[in-house]
Amino acid sequence: MRRLLIVDDLPIIVDGLLELFQTTEHLELEVLKAYSGEEALQVMRERPVDIVISDIKMPGLEGIELLQFIQADWPSCKVIFLTGYNDFHYIRSAMAYGGFDYILKVESDDKIIASVERALEKLEEERNQLRMLERANRRMREALPLLQKEYIWELLQGKQETPAELARHFEELGILLRVDRPVLLLLGRVDTWKESYTPMDKALLLYGVQNIAEEYAGAGMKCYSGVYENSRIIWLLQPWEGDDAKQEAWKAGCDHVGGMLEAIQQTCQRLLRVSVSFAISSEPTGLTAISERFHLLKYCFVHGLGLSPAVIVTDKDLLKLPNGEEEKNDYCHHARLQLLQRCLENKHREEFNKLYLHLTSIWTDDAQVYGRKMELYHSLAAIFLSIMEQNEDFRQDASKNMDTMLLYQKDEGISWPDVKQYFWSLADCYFAKHARQGEQVPSDLVKRVHRFIEEHLARDISLIAIAEHVGLNPSYLSRLYKQLTGIGLSDYINEYRNLKAKERLLNSTMKVGDIAAELGYNSALAFIRFFKKQNQATPQEYRLQRQAKEVNNSI
Repeated sequence: MRRLLIVDDLPIIVDGLLELFQTTEHLELEVLKAYSGEEALQVMRERPVDIVISDIKMPGLEGIELLQFIQADWPSCKVIFLTGYNDFHYIRSAMAYGGFDYILKVESDDKIIASVERALEKLEEERNQLRMLERANRRMREALPLLQKEYIWELLQGKQETPAELARHFEELGILLRVDRPVLLLLGRVDTWKESYTPMDKALLLYGVQNIAEEYAGAGMKCYSGVYENSRIIWLLQPWEGDDAKQEAWKAGCDHVGGMLEAIQQTCQRLLRVSVSFAISSEPTGLTAISERFHLLKYCFVHGLGLSPAVIVTDKDLLKLPNGEEEKNDYCHHARLQLLQRCLENKHREEFNKLYLHLTSIWTDDAQVYGRKMELYHSLAAIFLSIMEQNEDFRQDASKNMDTMLLYQKDEGISWPDVKQYFWSLADCYFAKHARQGEQVPSDLVKRVHRFIEEHLARDISLIAIAEHVGLNPSYLSRLYKQLTGIGLSDYINEYRNLKAKERLLNSTMKVGDIAAELGYNSALAFIRFFKKQNQATPQEYRLQRQAKEVNNSI
């Protein structure tokens, strides 16, 4: 039930309106009263009020001042002003400050009630909007873990982001890590699963491992965690200290995490009955370089001690060759190539460009060995040949405009910068072909819709049937068709049926019932009603009028 407060310094007006609304049962209002602006504020502080009807001119706190207090403390409350004929300059100010409505003191009861009804409708509309917003926010909160996981996974797979882009996405997704500071990577693996475990059992156990690790880590580090590859978990960790966090904080945080891993293993074994292994990075890593570190740590699990259960390994040994030189292998090279292919297949041009420049930098680096350069060449050739196999139009375009033989063998006379330009030009050709195909879609869509209508006129040409034929949502198809053609789809169907009806009536001796069936009508009567509405004459009248006109013209 809504509350209505009536405010006026004249008791006769207050009491009269009070009686009016108490006897207007369909409004279901609890009606309160006050004889001054100050008393009205006191009433509103004691209990919430939805609508206020107030005199605009009162001794002490006037109506506009009361409105300003209400707007500040109860912004959803609707204020309706009572005014006389000479108060319109006050009304302009009142409406500018957010007044909902105004009514003359001499207005009829019906107009006063109508104003309150509009206020109630507005309140209900706002409440529904608030509920929709709350549902949307709730769904967003529910979806946030999945969105966070997808974004972090893209970074781990080699997605290239600028610091500004990282900061924006972390803020939007509610990831609490600082993008201007490095992270410590920790990977966990459940070593074995019992055969009796269901997917739900495994998910709950992984969740348990995440919680146990975060309970131990939380004292010294803030973290983001996520599950990947069904039995593995990744944690991104940072010290809790603020902007003044120095190397000492990192050392303390790393020592804290390193020291707790064995305790986490024991707790998981005791509480969850699972054996867990860990791979921890030997040093913090900037977010723009976590892909390399992630794939290096993944390699730890399939190398040396990492093959054993319940181990704790680091990437320290993998970072050095026996002679002490830096290892040149890129452990996320394969992941980047897979991401590059997905960018091509999904037509993500900007992301493709970033990855391509990063991958092909080895072709202009004299320090890179020939074998690495050839490995990348063959990988890119395989990607483009695969796409050509799936896209005949692209294959034909590339064969017409470029030397596709370079995809099968590199001529020794071609420099690496030329190879880099060749593959980039091939990508340009692919993206340009896709863009042209995208421009053709609208006109092709209209043609397909019209052809379906022509071929199925006697059968089902409902919006749902047409939408299923062209592979679009019915409501979206309806909007898109009107946007492309300027008329509604149902209007086009009616015009086409009317045109075909006229052709049959003038150029054949078909009976009206047969024409109705051919045009998809369930009965001749339904067809006759449609035709008369379109042409202001029945089918038979139209046929006779045209025949008479032709006779007159021939005379």
